[in-house]
Amino acid sequence: MAKTGEGESLGTAEGAVLGRATHTLHDEKPVLNDTWAIELLGPTTQVEARDAEHQRRLREDSAIDFRLILAVGIGSLRYAEDEVDRCAADGIHQYVVLGAGFDTFALRRGDVADRLRVYEVDFPDVQALKRKRIEKAKPQPGQIPTFIPVDFETMSISQGLAATDFDPARPAVWSWMNTIPYLTNEATETTLTEVARLMAPGSRIVLNYQGKVALSQAQIDYLQSLGELVREGGEPMKSLWTPEDFESMLTRCGLRTIDHSTESDLNERYFEGRKDGLYAAMPARLITAGPT
Repeated sequence: MAKTGEGESLGTAEGAVLGRATHTLHDEKPVLNDTWAIELLGPTTQVEARDAEHQRRLREDSAIDFRLILAVGIGSLRYAEDEVDRCAADGIHQYVVLGAGFDTFALRRGDVADRLRVYEVDFPDVQALKRKRIEKAKPQPGQIPTFIPVDFETMSISQGLAATDFDPARPAVWSWMNTIPYLTNEATETTLTEVARLMAPGSRIVLNYQGKVALSQAQIDYLQSLGELVREGGEPMKSLWTPEDFESMLTRCGLRTIDHSTESDLNERYFEGRKDGLYAAMPARLITAGPT
């Protein structure tokens, strides 16, 4: 229930897409120009998201500055999308989005619809709500992804993919963004082991995780407040990895690290020179990996 919300409260999936919608609507030169994000919100939230003054007041009245973590989320998705574009240019024709939530890549990227098939894996209730929102949207989506309902803690993704036209003998690009902190270490390792077995030579996966790294007191205080909020919302953070432990886990899963980036890399690539104060202020660890 936490992902899809309850009553007037937004779930985590909707909260994330709301952030992308307001960034696209109101920030100059969006890092991720997510023109479909607004379409996946409920009618009342859409009106509020379009109102720049309302959004400004919400930020001023909020006990926590969500833009600090929003930049990490947006930067991470841009990091993933850049890798997906590279893979598509190299002839990879399958894209699997793990923990897709209200991801909009397939919906807004009609320019790659004829050469990149998109498969979205997530909880059934999240996908059901997303499909309803797509049906009610006015713009035509660039592509309707293949929806694969899976609970990462209790289910296998292999059976879900087997029911589709996904071909494990052909290379694919995978992404798993902004989800791992909410899973146990065991669920993360089990899933990545399964993914590695499904990856043909030449495949890639891009993902991020919450790093156990040195923090400033301001970062410690912020993350404690954020943790309390998501826990109260019914979706507590469950995992924290040192970069060394995460790379070791990837090796056990059958994956090799190709790139291991940080929030500093996100800022250098995507947020440098911005005048609106939007930058990745919280710790972020992002990885591109391939099968061993």
